[in-house]
Amino acid sequence: MAKMKTGRNEKGWIRSAGQVCLCLLFLCVPCSAEILHNVNLVVSSDAGPYREAAEALESALAEQNVATRLITLEAIIQREPSLSLEKKTEVWVAIGSRAADYLNFSLPDSVSLVYCMVADPEKIGLKSGRKKVVGVSVTTSVNEQFAIIRQAMPNLLSIGMLYRTSSAKSVQTLDEVLKHLPSSWQLEAVDVDAAGSMAVAIQKLVRKKVGMIWTMADSSIYTRATVKALLLASLRNQTPVFGFSGSFVKAGALLGLDADPRLQGQYAASLVQNILSQSKKQSQSATPGVTLAVNLIVADRLGISLPEEIIGRAHVIGQNK
Repeated sequence: MAKMKTGRNEKGWIRSAGQVCLCLLFLCVPCSAEILHNVNLVVSSDAGPYREAAEALESALAEQNVATRLITLEAIIQREPSLSLEKKTEVWVAIGSRAADYLNFSLPDSVSLVYCMVADPEKIGLKSGRKKVVGVSVTTSVNEQFAIIRQAMPNLLSIGMLYRTSSAKSVQTLDEVLKHLPSSWQLEAVDVDAAGSMAVAIQKLVRKKVGMIWTMADSSIYTRATVKALLLASLRNQTPVFGFSGSFVKAGALLGLDADPRLQGQYAASLVQNILSQSKKQSQSATPGVTLAVNLIVADRLGISLPEEIIGRAHVIGQNK
């Protein structure tokens, strides 16, 4: 009996010892899920596109064992965390223009900053001053936008735009438009400041009977209310609009740019990985995830037939009736 009890005890001891050894084995062998780096993601707001970009970032970085912490810009502004903590965070990622603007001027120059979902990086100083900054914009150059318009409307002879003399960015954009304006086009530019109000400026612009109204991402000109007013006026006067965002096109512009938040997030994650790995082939500012959007319902209402090559490569909104 004693021997039998001893045998059972030995088996129990062996089983326990095996479990201990197994645990020690897991402790000794490097785990593939070991956290190697820390990155903070700051979203400008809880808006859906920013969240989508953040989710794509988190997912891509998790595959590289990079720990991320998602923070809203509002939380940072309210709490004003000590920037001495930045030493523990290797990279900060700004998602959206407001977050990028805030972090660009708040973080020490020694901290790396990556941005995505930003409409105008140059306007908020992301392309000058700070050395450790790289990111991806949600737009393309004026020249590239005009190339898209020429493909979509090869017989176009004139475009119109709104600008403000009181806005340095607006005047700079006007200069850029004049620089890249095709020789066969005529430009009609209306100064909102000189007009006295946005409503008057819009009416002056549509009365010029241009072939297309071109818009730019400028908060001094375009808000939800002014976008709505411009689109209503354009439809009444049968004038197509080139929108600076996918939501603009969805609201009633004929065509325009459309940034994919998930692709923007994935690209930003690759920039973070380049920084963490100290890659010598670090990517510079680019515009991946920016595609073309067309609204075929608007095209039908305006009696415009867009080329199949344009429709084929665009994010299509609506269907022809």
